[in-house]
Amino acid sequence: MTERAPGAPVDAADRPLLLVDVRPSACGYQALLWALREAERRDATLLAVTVWPGDPGQPDEGRDEMARALAATVQRATDETGVHGRTRVDVVTGPVRLGELAECSGAELMVVPSEEVAS
Repeated sequence: MTERAPGAPVDAADRPLLLVDVRPSACGYQALLWALREAERRDATLLAVTVWPGDPGQPDEGRDEMARALAATVQRATDETGVHGRTRVDVVTGPVRLGELAECSGAELMVVPSEEVAS
């Protein structure tokens, strides 16, 4: 990261990256809300992803709908939290491990809904 003068605006490329796995559930939405607030606290960018379970070798029927649903969910969460201008969204085609995605993207934190965490 390059040094910047005190009070100078931070370029989005210089911000740390947080990754959140957004699932269509109440728990998934709560994880998104928490991640947005944490991104603001850390002055980070939030990458909200959802995994498209389709076969990469087949047509992506439904993928666009999933992308629109993800964008709408993130918009609702940003409106609710008041945390704007920090998010990017992406629908990732499976099979993919979120840990690998976090590593490849350079995310310093990965947030997953508690329903996805093994006890």
